[in-house]
Amino acid sequence: MESHKKFVLGLSVAAALGFSSVAAQATVLLTSDPALGTTTTFTATGNNGFGNPGPVSIDGITVTGNPQATYGNANYGLNANGSWSPSGEFSWVATNNGSGSITFDLGGNYGLVGSFLNYAPGSGSDAIITALNATNSVIGTYDLNLLAPISTPGATDGGAFRGIQSAANDIRYFQLSGSFILAHTLERATPASIPEPLTLSIFSAGLVGAAALKRRKKAA
Repeated sequence: MESHKKFVLGLSVAAALGFSSVAAQATVLLTSDPALGTTTTFTATGNNGFGNPGPVSIDGITVTGNPQATYGNANYGLNANGSWSPSGEFSWVATNNGSGSITFDLGGNYGLVGSFLNYAPGSGSDAIITALNATNSVIGTYDLNLLAPISTPGATDGGAFRGIQSAANDIRYFQLSGSFILAHTLERATPASIPEPLTLSIFSAGLVGAAALKRRKKAA
């Protein structure tokens, strides 16, 4: 499994806006599995969904595709990144399209969502993951090719965890798009389960600053 790093979006903007804005708006790209909340491992068999945009229920998760949501355990080639399920051992949900997308309905609001996934490098548009709220507005979107590429040369069932954390706990939909991207799992966590080191560190810095200002006023 590849080494993992965590990328934070817009730290300079967050610092400028202050603690309250960070708590309400910050999103983080996760590149390691926090193992929180609930994880669904897809188990569908066959090779299903060609030309069908859905919505379709797969292991209790509602999925919509554009132009289609394809799912099953048939062999799925990923160019240089190898392949999934050449012997029917690894089920998946896929775009099956170089520029298409699949969107998972989480069934409620969460603070974290992600999956074990992979894609076919060099096929169509860049691989992108996106979190949306209940009104389908984008909360956070990340180009994996640029920020957190997955490289599994010639692997069988290779991949990595990629996800998004929202400090506002408002993620309702998780979307995968581009590069024949596909997922083996879907993980989502409740707000109470999620550590918020960025928010806490900025809040702590604010408390220290307030204490220093109080001391200066007393000295004056």
